[in-house]
Amino acid sequence: MRIADYQLFRTFVSSTIIAGDTLVMLTPEECNILNTHSAGTMMQALGMTFIPTADNAVVVDMPISSANRQHQGIVHGGAYLAMAETAAGAGSLHVAGMDCSVCGIEVSGNHLAMSPTEGVVRARATLLSAGKTIHVWNVDIADETGKTLSTARVVNRIEKIKESK
Repeated sequence: MRIADYQLFRTFVSSTIIAGDTLVMLTPEECNILNTHSAGTMMQALGMTFIPTADNAVVVDMPISSANRQHQGIVHGGAYLAMAETAAGAGSLHVAGMDCSVCGIEVSGNHLAMSPTEGVVRARATLLSAGKTIHVWNVDIADETGKTLSTARVVNRIEKIKESK
């Protein structure tokens, strides 16, 4: 996102970090902005959408389709990692603010179960640590029954955007 997009996004931010407890929730307005700005990106190509939540998580849904399946008809593990980085990145942007740039520097995952061949999978990202320059997220990806299919750890680097002179 460009700085103008950050400003629009931050207009709707209603949560902050308070004494180590995270209130990382994306409102319907924030999700709408993020979903609109995913046009022309991998997120759109894979069908990812941000879902509003009233708790301490960032939620992304992805329908299972030919865009994210591997040759056996199940979701490709790389699509799960893309979901994880997408959810954690939006969460870090939400927490860090419009004057910051967020970049994933480490993503690791464990695929725990075979995915269904149709339906929707859901990523749920929760913030484990929010420092000034590093955020660490846990992301669980589940099927429509709630069965955990994959779990990932995402580390994001946070940098203040320097104003151009």
